[in-house]
Amino acid sequence: MDYNDLPLSLGLAITTNREAMDRFVDMTDAEKEEFIERSSDTMSKSEIEKLVNSLAIDEEKPDVHLEDVNNIFKGPSIG
Repeated sequence: MDYNDLPLSLGLAITTNREAMDRFVDMTDAEKEEFIERSSDTMSKSEIEKLVNSLAIDEEKPDVHLEDVNNIFKGPSIG
């Protein structure tokens, strides 16, 4: 997915909600595109925030910040 296609208002709203941002990053490209399509119909700031907050709501996942400490070390290596 090309993040340059992400609408600015949606990108700003996602980055202000850590849980939503983590959930968005974990989505497949198809899921991200569908989510972005839903946001294109949303015009007001409050509607965009509601849409982004809906990503953060996950009833299956317990509300624990670091369930698996090994997740801290995921990502590209430095050297």
